[in-house]
Parts: sequence; C-alpha cells; structure tokens
Amino acid sequence: MNKYKFLLGIISVWALVSGSNAQSSSNNSSNFGLKMGVGLYQFYGEELKNPTPMLGYVAGIYYHDPLKKGRFHYQAGLDVRFRGGNFNNAKSTDTAVNQAYTSISLVTVDLPLKVLISTDPNKGRKAMFITAGVTPSYIMRSVLYVGPNKVPLNQEVFIQQWDNLPLKPIEILGSIGVQKMSENYGYAIDLNVGINSLNDNFKVEGVSPVTGSGLRISTLALEASLIF
Repeated sequence: MNKYKFLLGIISVWALVSGSNAQSSSNNSSNFGLKMGVGLYQFYGEELKNPTPMLGYVAGIYYHDPLKKGRFHYQAGLDVRFRGGNFNNAKSTDTAVNQAYTSISLVTVDLPLKVLISTDPNKGRKAMFITAGVTPSYIMRSVLYVGPNKVPLNQEVFIQQWDNLPLKPIEILGSIGVQKMSENYGYAIDLNVGINSLNDNFKVEGVSPVTGSGLRISTLALEASLIF
C-alpha cells in the first residue's frame, strides 16, 4: 500500500500548490484544480457472474483550458481510483477448497481526457457543461476476494507474492457527464463505461462460478466528485 499512499501524496501536494491558481482563475483562465469523489463501480460482461456495485473512491488533479473562451473547453487529468465490483455468489456451502468469488478490487491510475460543451458561453467556467471523453486506465493492482467474509484468495500466498489477476493492464473508458463550477468549487457527475475487454485468459482455479470461458470482462461506474 506504500506506493498508493505515495501517489496520493503527490496528488495532494500538487493540489495544494495549484489550488490558489485554480481559485483565482476559476472563471475564464486556464488553471489546475483538484477532484475528489466517490462512485458506484461494477463489472459487466459474460465472464464474471452475478455482478453488483461496490463503493469506491477517486482523487486527482486536472488542467482546464477554455480554448478560445467559446462553447468548447478542454480538460485533462491524472486520477487514482480505488474501484472494482462485488458479486452475489456467496453460498452457505462454501469451503476453504471451493469458495465463490464475491469481490474484485482494482487500484488504477487514470488519464481522463474530456471535451466540455458549455450551455452558456457568456458564463465562462461558471456555466453548466456537458462533458464527453475517454480515459486510459492503468491497472496497478487487482485482488480477488472469496467467501461471504471477502478474504483474498489463497491469502498466505497472495501476501507473499502480490500477484495480479489475469487481466489486461490497460482499460479504455468512455465517459459522459455534466460539470458545474461556482466561484471556488463545483461538482462533476460522470458515467464511465469500459470499451475494451480486460479478459487476458482469465481463469482462477478453485473458485465458483467457474472461470476461463474467454468472455468479456469490462467495468462501468457512476461517479460524483467535488472539483476545486
């Protein structure tokens, strides 16, 4: 977990340094800002059975450019997300040998790239924006939990080796949403949907339902964030 704390520390320092610039130029000028939020995250696709949402978190920094101060703005960021999904697979007959998978957690570093369409160009940054974009997402850590108590699969081995799951390291997310900024802070609501499949010969022995069919594994999320 030290590497995750280090990344969050970098984001926090950058946010503190750039915060005054973001607030002083919140209306029309280019600026850096901070984003912090929560989301409901879930897997979708045919490989992983009975997916349900889990609560996750996002923290990041962004750069906002009003381009020519017209209807279209541009935004790029660097985020860390703690996301994944739950699964309604636990059974009373689970044993240490044959357990149902009940959760997968992901830690990702993401690069959201957005076009913002202003609903009122005369208001500059304070207008309501409709947003659309793509987010390349790098999966730093992936963990599968089993049983109703959601313990890591093969816990002793996992603690020693920290092996990731057989998932592709990059997910491309498409996003749509809305964003509104006031004088010093605002909010953003985003729907993020995985475009590509993460299945990289995903097969985990000793869990149920059985994996290894080669079918789609993707993620989706609904996020609500405060922006500064």
